[in-house]
Amino acid sequence: MTTIRLQTNQNRLIATLRHAFTQASMLGELLQNARRAKARHIHITAEGDTLTVSDDGEGIADLQALICIAESGWDEELKARENPFGIGVLSTLYFARSLRVHSLDKVFRATTAAVIDGEEIEVMSAPARVGTEIRLCGVEPPYSGPTLAEWVAQQLARLCEAFPVRVTFNGTEFERPLSQPGLAWRDTDVGQVLIDLKGAPSQYRSYLQGLPIGGWPSSQQHQIVVLRDDMIARPPDRQHLLHEEEDGKHIRAAVEHAFRQELIEAKARLSGEQFLMEFGTTCLDSSNADLLNDIPCALRSWFRDWDSEPPGYRSYASRYWKRVKPEGIICRETLQDAGVWSIDAECDEDVPTAEVYLEARQVFMLEEHRLDGDHWLIGLVRFADPAQIDIHHGAILHTDDRLPLNGDAVGVTLVGTLSASLGGESREYAVSAIRRDGTLYVTPHAYGVTRLISDYIFDERYDEGREDEDTQTIATFIAVGCADSPARAVEELLSRFWHHTKQPKLAGATACLSFDGEGKLASVR
Repeated sequence: MTTIRLQTNQNRLIATLRHAFTQASMLGELLQNARRAKARHIHITAEGDTLTVSDDGEGIADLQALICIAESGWDEELKARENPFGIGVLSTLYFARSLRVHSLDKVFRATTAAVIDGEEIEVMSAPARVGTEIRLCGVEPPYSGPTLAEWVAQQLARLCEAFPVRVTFNGTEFERPLSQPGLAWRDTDVGQVLIDLKGAPSQYRSYLQGLPIGGWPSSQQHQIVVLRDDMIARPPDRQHLLHEEEDGKHIRAAVEHAFRQELIEAKARLSGEQFLMEFGTTCLDSSNADLLNDIPCALRSWFRDWDSEPPGYRSYASRYWKRVKPEGIICRETLQDAGVWSIDAECDEDVPTAEVYLEARQVFMLEEHRLDGDHWLIGLVRFADPAQIDIHHGAILHTDDRLPLNGDAVGVTLVGTLSASLGGESREYAVSAIRRDGTLYVTPHAYGVTRLISDYIFDERYDEGREDEDTQTIATFIAVGCADSPARAVEELLSRFWHHTKQPKLAGATACLSFDGEGKLASVR
């Protein structure tokens, strides 16, 4: 019978781990070791290709522990609290030519190749010092461009933000903004959370044992999470949590709860109007809309601004540019008196019909759909069904069943007067143009009628030329329909530039145009 057991090719394992570390993780490991050694101040210098890290911590009694894989050498209390892996200094061996370690009264020097190959390294006595100094020679930045000093400075700015120990680099102490006293940290079951109500709760940065971990938020305004020390990072480089998916759920839940508590406290110290103005949109963006339910006013930005966005299809600017929302608040009584409406339509093509009617009524059209279901505003809303809107018009001045608009044939009717009403209501409201059942009704003073035809966005690109062409077609149609004589109608059909551009061949000429019974041009003499 034969037996087998787990074995390790030590040299091959060490060589393979090279791909698990980066120069940035190397810096983090050096800072982490100094912190765990209870250092109060860490001094870092970079000159040429030499990087030196020294601290005033407890030092290392047995230097063998420093280069023993999977043996951290820390006391049992720290092991239980932080789960150190014992591979920190290993990360430095891949990015330097040699290293020198001086801790307490012992020192050793070696090439990194010798350490990786498992060669015996002589430990010598040295003048006693406080803490530990690690000097790495032959260190290069991970990419071309910056010097080693410049690259280290860039990395330390990120690594030191929440680091609890003072760090000085080349004589200048680094700012540690998240370690300053007086910050309003909130205790949660995942650690401490610092809330910024200007940022979304879904956007946060995490720090574990003083160093950043995980991804970087896409927004400048975000939340800060300093995780419990006993949470475990994924070995060997510790750039992500070991149980990232499960821990991520708990972190998100903790941040959302802390964010809500911050909103509740802000609401308690502000008036209802102040809270709505400052944090109304924040509540809607963060699923805390219920905090607005008892505030007896509404933001103007929740309603359609008829001045900047008249009825019709969304313009290119409204759809693809950030539209400036109207500011201010509207009290509940004003909304009750004027009326709050929304549109009940199964087809988007019918929506402009109802919008024309609602603008004519000068009511508030609610466009914010993230309000809590129990918000008082929901109870005020009436719904306009485009199918129930009746159109009333005066004398028909001109009509064309197949006017070419937006690449299609559209029926257009010019009328002397035009109004709309909602089925079951007797009052009519004057309008200048409205579209219903495939027919566009316009008055002599209609303006911006193309909004009722299309948004002129094709393949996500705005076709300004086509909209300009339709604008001219409708303007000509109205002008011809309003003309009081055939000669005036013909003049409106002619291009405007004829009045301002010389045509030598036509100088002094008189032409006679003949039209058939359908109004089509028959001949020119």
